Amino acid sequence: MGGELHSGQVRGHEASRQRGSLCLQGSWYLQEKTLKFSTTLYVGNLSFYTTEEQIQELFSKCGDIKRIVMGLDKVKKTPCGFCFIEYRTRVEAEHAMRFINGTRLDDRIIRTDWDAGFKEGRQFGRGKTGGQVRDEYRTDYDVGRGGFGKIIQMQKTNQQTMIY
Repeated sequence: MGGELHSGQVRGHEASRQRGSLCLQGSWYLQEKTLKFSTTLYVGNLSFYTTEEQIQELFSKCGDIKRIVMGLDKVKKTPCGFCFIEYRTRVEAEHAMRFINGTRLDDRIIRTDWDAGFKEGRQFGRGKTGGQVRDEYRTDYDVGRGGFGKIIQMQKTNQQTMIY
């Protein structure tokens, strides 16, 4: 009887793995529930030059906007290509998801996604240099995002410095 398992029993790491799975499933459930009732959208792929007024003008066509929070480079405090838009009602936010996602603003195709709700501190880019991570590694020239990726720009600056 010492080494036998009875129905419903599990050993060591298996038990902890199952507890972790249940915890993970619970957090996913809560996140899905939060997103299902959210009135906040994440808007990405914005030009660095898109203004809050332009966003207000476009997104207010779908409903009453409670607030817009522009994404900022955490070092320079300049726009870095995303924002959060909070509508007054879920229906208004759903209209924006349906009608604005994939449209063009400032010559860029913007994308919208549901967000669980803005919390202070999320407005800052999470890249090493202050902006968005994907912009740091971009190798192509993108005038709407500020030229080349920041890592490429630093390499070019270093090369020019070595030449002189």
